[in-house]
Amino acid sequence: MAFATPEGAQFIRLLGGGSVFQVGLVRVRDRELVCKRLSPHAFETHEGRAAMVREAKLLSLVEHPALPQLVRLGSDAHGPFFLETFVAGTSLRDVARAWHERDKPIPLTLIRHIALTALETLTDLHALADPKGPLEVVHGDLSPDHLLFGPFGDIRFVDLGAARFRGLDPEVDTDDRGTVPYAAPEIVRGDAKPGQTADVYALCATLLWFATGEELCEGTTDAARLVEVAQRGIRRDLVDRLTAFTLIEQAWFHAALDPDPARRLVNMRPLIDSLRASSVREDFSAEGR
Repeated sequence: MAFATPEGAQFIRLLGGGSVFQVGLVRVRDRELVCKRLSPHAFETHEGRAAMVREAKLLSLVEHPALPQLVRLGSDAHGPFFLETFVAGTSLRDVARAWHERDKPIPLTLIRHIALTALETLTDLHALADPKGPLEVVHGDLSPDHLLFGPFGDIRFVDLGAARFRGLDPEVDTDDRGTVPYAAPEIVRGDAKPGQTADVYALCATLLWFATGEELCEGTTDAARLVEVAQRGIRRDLVDRLTAFTLIEQAWFHAALDPDPARRLVNMRPLIDSLRASSVREDFSAEGR
């Protein structure tokens, strides 16, 4: 896939290409940046242009270490583009693949660390505010490909085309359905717009997949999985296989994955506190050895 590099930038490598964005790593002066353009199909659609506006607008409003920073907006003969900082890290999908290729299970301590860090990071983003009040930040499309495990053990979020935030122009508030099977059922059905409750569901579904390595749906085709998630959500029985977590922590995961948003657990503080407490105990034990 040829990538249209903006004037003044040097193309390094292609980072990805999907139904909405073409993404390339470029160098501008002495900085490596990510350049995002709309794919040829998305360029012709209102939904594609809306995704570009949402991501660029959110990154201009929010400065947080878990998110890229917007560097520049532009347009040329190939259409609009924007440059953002390069977020270093390995996707959870690639982390899981690396352990699978070594024919070893993911260490339970690593699973707990990633779960704690991801839940803390999402809770922090959801709580962002300015003098006018909560910013109401929503990622909108959390999945194993959109969570990066950073070089210092941190968690970072990328691909914010489905993001929502306070003051979003209704003109770009399109019907985004997230990524099946991680998207919440009400989002897949189109009954609701992406919101913080759905973010919690998608993150816990992502962590469930990462920790168990199991398929989250019984269906084996895209169409079957779509119907399954829309009707009853993912396989919550897999929560019983979360051996990295205590029984009470498993119960919180189970509640966070309730397909009914009215019953769903959205306050993840009890789970965060439990995971943090165990991390402190492990650190203390290590120091004593």
